[in-house]
Amino acid sequence: MIGCKKTEPEVYPMKRLQKAVALLLLLLFLLPSGRTFADGETGDGASRDMIEKASSTVDQERENAPAAPKNNYDERLYQQIQSTYIAAKKRSRRRSFKGYCGAYVANQLVVLGINTSYLGANGKNTFDVYRNMACTSGGYAVTAYNAKRYTLLEALTAITSQDPGAVNILVGFQKGVSKAGKKYGHVLFIHGIRDGYVYYSESSDRTISSVKYQEGEPIVCSLNDFVEQYARYKLDGVIHFEKKRKELQPSMTEDIVDSSSEKEFAMDRASFTSPNPQPA
Repeated sequence: MIGCKKTEPEVYPMKRLQKAVALLLLLLFLLPSGRTFADGETGDGASRDMIEKASSTVDQERENAPAAPKNNYDERLYQQIQSTYIAAKKRSRRRSFKGYCGAYVANQLVVLGINTSYLGANGKNTFDVYRNMACTSGGYAVTAYNAKRYTLLEALTAITSQDPGAVNILVGFQKGVSKAGKKYGHVLFIHGIRDGYVYYSESSDRTISSVKYQEGEPIVCSLNDFVEQYARYKLDGVIHFEKKRKELQPSMTEDIVDSSSEKEFAMDRASFTSPNPQPA
């Protein structure tokens, strides 16, 4: 009919009150659990106060975390670690080093030209192999920092104070923390220290500062985090290899595998008699 308008059915006062009470109860039920339609679901039943407190804690942790390396990282060192790991596996005819830290470090030293021949040992013996050397077979001068006189932090600080762009540092531990580490010790090779950050890799999977790294993957962490990571290890000493003769600059050739590789692989197996090697 012209002039008529559609009217909504009348809602009685009692029904209106019931709707209001139901709505209020619904709001009281949802708000403590953090279910706000405007901000989205939290999904964990946490209240807004709890969420804000957790966010504040995360922000605080981010503020206290060490700053990222300048320009993110030193690309040359990062790539060197990657290529050295690949070349070390190829040279030793291995698919993985599986925690054989002595074999990994020994092969890295040959690949980088620090040694011209393989010189392997258990982790706990590697520092002793080099500490009385004046020079390596590859022409690198050897400076030893014995744990009797230096802590790990003191040794690395002494090296970087003399050479801010220090590279080629070996760290030997008399004992690790695992069953195999306590028996065979541990050794690792630092490719370089830049702007207070350590560049290296490990012979087994590691978690450092809540970040997981696979075997051979470049690890970049602050000097303090590095020292903290190995705080429970018993230090043997630190070796700094310094290049002296320009004509013997380190190089990685195309033909990485040499005639002595199979013999060295046998030496690796004989040196590490643990039936099931574990991270040190």
